[in-house]
Amino acid sequence: MADSKKIIMAWGKCKVEIGDTGENDAFTTTLFNVGTIKDQTTTLTSNDGDQLQMKATGGEVVAQEDLEGTLEVETTVIEPTAELYEKLGIAAKDADGEQKVKTHIVPGDKSIKITPHNKGARGIKAPLCRIKVAPAMDEQNGNAIKITASIFKTTGVPETPESGGTPAVDNNYWYSRFTTKEALK
Repeated sequence: MADSKKIIMAWGKCKVEIGDTGENDAFTTTLFNVGTIKDQTTTLTSNDGDQLQMKATGGEVVAQEDLEGTLEVETTVIEPTAELYEKLGIAAKDADGEQKVKTHIVPGDKSIKITPHNKGARGIKAPLCRIKVAPAMDEQNGNAIKITASIFKTTGVPETPESGGTPAVDNNYWYSRFTTKEALK
């Protein structure tokens, strides 16, 4: 029997926000919007990890272990603002119409949140990422910046219950999925 749940487009016209990762790899408490996202550029991709095999004589595989790989979020921001460069920590404040970009590696651990446009769609929140950026300028697309966030599994210490009763929270994960309560405006 077919599932009667309505399928909702997730990331069309999404909002991407970044903030500093909190203590013990906690998701940030303060996010900033990166700006206008170029159409169809926001993606979450995974890469396979190493595969370890034990082989017997003749090449027969007798045991195998697959290791987790990596996850990356990529998005392209159209006409990035001087404020975005400042908040990412890659350039100083714009002075007299000129901003000096010092690096393309965003310093420190960051959290990233991708909120889909439609109510009821699934977004993600990744508490621990390392981010790099790449400028993009051409005659057809204008000025842009590609943001790549490598997602890491958190190593946060599970919360210890103060007075028995409730179990500790598992804070060791890649990202969380959430359902939007209302559509973006």
